[in-house]
Amino acid sequence: MDNPLVRTADSIFTDRINLYHRLQEAEKSIDGLEEADSSALETLVTFSIRQELCFSELKSFNDTGKFIGKHPFIRQKDERARISALLRTDPDRYFDERKNVELNITRYSSQINGKKTTREQKDRAAANLEKFKAALQLYKDVFNEFIKR
Repeated sequence: MDNPLVRTADSIFTDRINLYHRLQEAEKSIDGLEEADSSALETLVTFSIRQELCFSELKSFNDTGKFIGKHPFIRQKDERARISALLRTDPDRYFDERKNVELNITRYSSQINGKKTTREQKDRAAANLEKFKAALQLYKDVFNEFIKR
């Protein structure tokens, strides 16, 4: 497992297995209900799409030796490389992008805490907040690696 591509394929395969079990649990939770909750259906669809991404990535890797690049595990590595290159070549743009991510975190946090915000808006804001928190962590990790060099 010294090859990083094989490690990535193994991670995607593990994700596929975990998603299968999570899909089974989600299906059991709505099985027998006349009308399913929209969030439960959204979970089912999200897991199904991600599982299809796993299949596609693994099939592509098996057939060609390359990944398609749509699975979140691979996209995050690509994003890390992009941010790292940006920090090295254009630090001003790196810090502008990072500041925008921080402002988005502030915006979505205030939407979650807003009194006039509907439940649906709060759910969307929470999902976006998690996405931007992960992005900020990526920016911080890249910066810390750059400092340590």
